[in-house]
Amino acid sequence: MRGLLTGIGIGAAIVLVAVLGALRWLDLRVQAVLSRRYDVPLVDVAVPTDSAALAEGERFAWLHGCHGCHDAQLQGKVFLDEPRVMRVVAPNVTAAIVPYTDAELARLIRHGVRRDGTGVLAMPAGTFYDISDAELGAIIAHLRRAPAVASRWPPSELRLLARLAVARGELLPDAATIDHRAPRLGDRPDSSTAWRGEYLARTICGECHGPTLHGQLEAPPLVRAMGYTAAEFTSLLLDGRSRDGRDLPLMGRTARARFVRLTKGEIAAIRDYLMRMPTTPPAPGAGR
Repeated sequence: MRGLLTGIGIGAAIVLVAVLGALRWLDLRVQAVLSRRYDVPLVDVAVPTDSAALAEGERFAWLHGCHGCHDAQLQGKVFLDEPRVMRVVAPNVTAAIVPYTDAELARLIRHGVRRDGTGVLAMPAGTFYDISDAELGAIIAHLRRAPAVASRWPPSELRLLARLAVARGELLPDAATIDHRAPRLGDRPDSSTAWRGEYLARTICGECHGPTLHGQLEAPPLVRAMGYTAAEFTSLLLDGRSRDGRDLPLMGRTARARFVRLTKGEIAAIRDYLMRMPTTPPAPGAGR
């Protein structure tokens, strides 16, 4: 009996050492991924000061979700809190951007790269990469002018399942997946309705529906818009209602908070692009 108990004790000790070793490896792997630095050069962006540009900057910031993630006054909020997965806290923008230069802030938004060169894990910078210089400058102007708001939040936290996803390469900062040298859609010298529709769809809708707009997670592919009349599509974007009048929970909240700021011309341009969008996603690695 004593020998059996000794054997069980040794076995338990071996298992404990193995578990501790695995956890230590996981910690080091996650730290290596999140501490990686990205060599993305700083690029100056003109930041306007006139009232019209500031108003447009506020509209763009709402459309692109700045106020959705960081809350109405940009004071930050607990964006996601899933047991065993992760807690994501969107920081107080009015405080967080103070030490950033305009060029550093532009890099943060477009490339998901902080001042120290590390990547932001839960910011959809890949969707913002294509934003034009003029639109980005207006957004920065709006963020700079936002009144300071005092707030305190718990830190973001990666729990076991999220840490495993980081270690396996399934959850990475957008900075790790963006082609930082790719031509930007917003840089094209084009003012056509077709270009405007594609630009808006990719920089506004891509956050939920994926970079090709063919759906991801619970967000459906946007080729479904082909079944909507112009009036139904307008209702979808402004009120979040499906063709049969159902209130779509996430789309409804997003539409009523953000997309109500779209003009009729912008809605028509988005629909026109989606009507012509390929019904199947491009092959991996295909160009824009």
